Amino acid sequence: MAEDSANLPEISVDTIKDALRIDGNDDDTLIEGYIDTAKEYVANAVIDGPASEPLISSSKYRLAVIILVQFWYSNRATDIKQTPYQVRSLIQQLRGKFWQ
Repeated sequence: MAEDSANLPEISVDTIKDALRIDGNDDDTLIEGYIDTAKEYVANAVIDGPASEPLISSSKYRLAVIILVQFWYSNRATDIKQTPYQVRSLIQQLRGKFWQ
């Protein structure tokens, strides 16, 4: 079964702000940093080396990045010890598909 990544929005500052119901632009730079870091985090957790197009276009990859950014933003004032279960589960599924 092919993944349909068209059902998920693009990973962008506006997507995250809409999901978190954030008005204004005060945290745009922070959110952009979270997005860049989450993309790298998920890709590095799945494969050893640069992220491939099939990985970054995967709906599970995009969902993991979006959830992780939302989690980091929502918990930025607290000491977080664990990655959310949903992200870990998606990473495990991606490893099964893309691990080399």
